Amino acid sequence: MMKQNNEFKRYIILFMIGLFSGINTYSQINVPTTSTYHVAAEDGAWCWFADPRAVYHKGKYEKVYYGYINSQGDVVIGSRDMKTKVVKSHILHKKLQIDDHNVPSILFLPDGKLLVFYTEHNGKFFMRKSKNMEDISAWEEEVTLSFGLDDEFITYSHPVMLSDENNRIYMFFRSRNRRTGTTQDVNWKQNYTYSDDLGKTWSIAKAYLTSKGSHNKIPYLKIVSDHKSKIHFLFTDGHPKVSLSSVYHVYYEKDKFYQTNGNELQGIHEIPLDITKIDKVYDYDKVKVKSWIWDIALDKKGRPVIAYARFPSIYDHIYYYAYWDGKKWQDYELINAGKYMTEPEKNGKVLEEHYSGGLVLDHHNPKNVFMSRQVNGVFEIEHWQRKGEKWKSTALTHNSSAKNIRPYVVDRHMGKPIVMWMHGVYDHFIRYNTSILINEKK
Repeated sequence: MMKQNNEFKRYIILFMIGLFSGINTYSQINVPTTSTYHVAAEDGAWCWFADPRAVYHKGKYEKVYYGYINSQGDVVIGSRDMKTKVVKSHILHKKLQIDDHNVPSILFLPDGKLLVFYTEHNGKFFMRKSKNMEDISAWEEEVTLSFGLDDEFITYSHPVMLSDENNRIYMFFRSRNRRTGTTQDVNWKQNYTYSDDLGKTWSIAKAYLTSKGSHNKIPYLKIVSDHKSKIHFLFTDGHPKVSLSSVYHVYYEKDKFYQTNGNELQGIHEIPLDITKIDKVYDYDKVKVKSWIWDIALDKKGRPVIAYARFPSIYDHIYYYAYWDGKKWQDYELINAGKYMTEPEKNGKVLEEHYSGGLVLDHHNPKNVFMSRQVNGVFEIEHWQRKGEKWKSTALTHNSSAKNIRPYVVDRHMGKPIVMWMHGVYDHFIRYNTSILINEKK
């Protein structure tokens, strides 16, 4: 039986407010059809470049912890107990910005306490630490961090802890300089900093990827780690809205960066990386079709698997799945997922034509792919499972009256994948009215 009462009530309330006030509200009341559907957050949204957004942790309790931005611009962390099914939430920062770029990322410390990181969209970087283990109800004071980049704006956060480096915490984030002239004076960077005392102090940030002063060459990044010694980077050389973007992969281990095949690129003290020397997973120059990245995971042998999209047109978002077989990339087209998921402005212009419904991997077993694609004009969630060179697909949602978008497989869960996604109305990254749903299978 679907647990949709809370969602039903929320949409009814919004609908009645609209009737009496005349404001533009959203009146969809049908939730996705799925036998294991639960509401993790009645009001929440997230982007896909700050991770992990949701983490499984089993200590004294067995819970899923997840971060999101609500429609008021509050930064929120939630938890769902897998045994009692009790959902709790806590606002970490009220009214930061109504912008889904600001979604928090979550890191568990060895003592079971949480570190949570979040940013403004091109602004400040924040960190909070829980006072107690496995508890989201009490937090230490918020800390604002600049990592020595006082004249730069920061976006996104992605923490990684490596056990082989004495639990050093690496933080990866994007920045750009404050504009001093034309847009061509803007330099976009992907940076790293680290902490050797579990987040108490941080090193001065250093850039390992830069746009070299080009406003259009924004490097977008996804990361996965073995949590021991290696960190894998999947990145582009631009935003498809403004650049002819290709897809690249490198990995880091023991102070050095390497090509996918293991050939050494540069030492960590020789950065930024020379992108012209990095092998491409997907080369725009050969196909002449723009692309954007969605996810990267590691297979049982520690080899990278990626999910990304190509855009022969803004009405055709083609999902791709690629994996490294030990010698070369095997790259496969999955399906045409339909058009962009955003809605036109009042003047009819679509601002984010390359926002796909979303395509992600199960990091425990990347043969499991979860995607949002248009089915009968509505974005639905599907599970695709790789069987050799063939695929089996199963619908997680169907007959929905609102969008099901941006799926995410909960990090660190070793059993059947726990999938979360956004459901509702999404016009733009600053205009959304969505819930966060969870499809949990024991």
